[in-house]
Amino acid sequence: MRDKHTPELSRLKNLPPWARRKYFLLKLEFGAKQFTIKDLENFFQEKFKQTGNEEFLIKNIGELVAVLSNAELIKEVGSDPHDSRRKIYQLVFPEFEAKDLNEILLIISDHLRASLSVQDSEQLFLAMIFYKTMSDRWHAFVDKHKSDFNRINEREIYLSANDQVLRLYDPENNELLTWKSVVTSDQNLLNEKLAQVFKRIAKLNSDKGLSGLKYVVDIVKRLNSWELSQIIEILDLYDLSFYPPDEIGKFYRELLDTVSKASTKYRGEFLTVRTLRNLIPRLLNVKNDSVILDPAAGTGSLLIETALNSESPETLRLLGLDINEWAVTMAAMNALISGISNYAFRVGDSLLGTPVEELLKEFDTTRADYVVLDPPWSAVVSREVAAVGKNLPYLIDRDNLPSWRSADWLWVQLAAFYCKRKSVVILHPGALSRLGADKEIRKTLLSMDIIEAIIQLPSKLIPWTGISPVVLVINKEKPETLKRKVLMINVTEGVDETGRGLIQLKQESIDRIVSTYKSHEEVEGFSRIVPLEELAENDYNLTPQFYVFKRESIKINTKEVISTLKELLQKEEELSRDVLALVEKILEAETK
Repeated sequence: MRDKHTPELSRLKNLPPWARRKYFLLKLEFGAKQFTIKDLENFFQEKFKQTGNEEFLIKNIGELVAVLSNAELIKEVGSDPHDSRRKIYQLVFPEFEAKDLNEILLIISDHLRASLSVQDSEQLFLAMIFYKTMSDRWHAFVDKHKSDFNRINEREIYLSANDQVLRLYDPENNELLTWKSVVTSDQNLLNEKLAQVFKRIAKLNSDKGLSGLKYVVDIVKRLNSWELSQIIEILDLYDLSFYPPDEIGKFYRELLDTVSKASTKYRGEFLTVRTLRNLIPRLLNVKNDSVILDPAAGTGSLLIETALNSESPETLRLLGLDINEWAVTMAAMNALISGISNYAFRVGDSLLGTPVEELLKEFDTTRADYVVLDPPWSAVVSREVAAVGKNLPYLIDRDNLPSWRSADWLWVQLAAFYCKRKSVVILHPGALSRLGADKEIRKTLLSMDIIEAIIQLPSKLIPWTGISPVVLVINKEKPETLKRKVLMINVTEGVDETGRGLIQLKQESIDRIVSTYKSHEEVEGFSRIVPLEELAENDYNLTPQFYVFKRESIKINTKEVISTLKELLQKEEELSRDVLALVEKILEAETK
């Protein structure tokens, strides 16, 4: 990483966004050169005439200079020798250190959103970081093997890097498609060059789930070349191969979280919130050499973190499906950046069943060992799925088709059918108590004795809804202590506020859930083991709150009660005397 003897990043981070963008425009133009305010005025005027880009419109150059001076990002270095009133300035460059990477990436995101729609900026942002990371790793691999094996043909090393990292060398045209090959291009051709590179990388790596990179091509072409140059210059300060995959993978998932939360399009469609990603892997306790399936993979973060939290992630095989091609590409980028290569992510509608079976067949199996699933809540079933109806291959209860207005119990049956050991499904709480076909499906699954636990979590855990999520655990190796029983856990406390009315589970709360789940401990107001007979008596309602609740104890202030009682008895005595006196007066009056 380059050595920068410059001020701290916080000076740049705390700038107003408009001033930060202007700063990077000046950095591209002037670099370390000295300039006057008149030079700045001429620069912005000329660039606006040339490009028509409103980023070059500025009403008050003096205000910009003042803001940058206060942030110590511009300094006065002298006066014009021909006019002492005219000051000469020079830019100051902040130091970008390893620990600042996350902040720098968010600065890049801010730049993109100033020029593109939210959706386009998110797609390009994620693609650029992925491309830079994998390019740096590719070159690091090549450099290492060139020094280790001087006699090996360069082309062979490139092909080996393609196999071990990512296909960034086109052997047919003998051309590199790495970051370095793009940033050395003529600035006027930069957009076209990068667009073509993304298109070719998508094609060369389509089997890795990266075909969705083709959507970035048009976005790159629409982006202003100056904005693109700024982003490239910022990212080019880092050699991202220095970051361990687990570290930069964590950065990347945090960015996925940030852009998904900010987007109205992605709400609940691609993202499983971090609290659930921390909890679910510990409930599964994945064994080595296992196959894990996520039929609604989204960004892939739930599946990837389930693997990374296991003893030996490198022994696992990860399978993911999603109906959205860009989601599949996000998941693939997420996996590769995180150092996971033993995966297969495909585009397909899992509820049809056949895409799941085809994916499993690629790995010479008909079932996954584990299934993790965070499906879209109460999603309407597609016409294609409805047309197959009772012939859906994974149906466990073929006599009771759920309403096509809600796919919840189709997803649960799919998870139960395609797992050998254990599945964890995140559900809308309404799915646990609906009557009709949903009730009959619950009855069928309970009769099979594969529902092990149901965990009710607090509301406000998920940014796009105030509804309380439910975690359903299916276990085909259910312990004897829970035979014909279900462990109910109702979590009502142990949370931290995260701002904007949202919460997350405290670590000790997650620990308590996992400990209770593993020990099958019954704790009043928190957990209870409910026999199947009781569930049947309650219409197979599986809502934990229905069975687990706190009995509020009424605290009695004894002294206060005794004092009040004495007052009442005293008043009663006084009232009795008054009544007797009144009766005596009445009797006296009658005798007269």
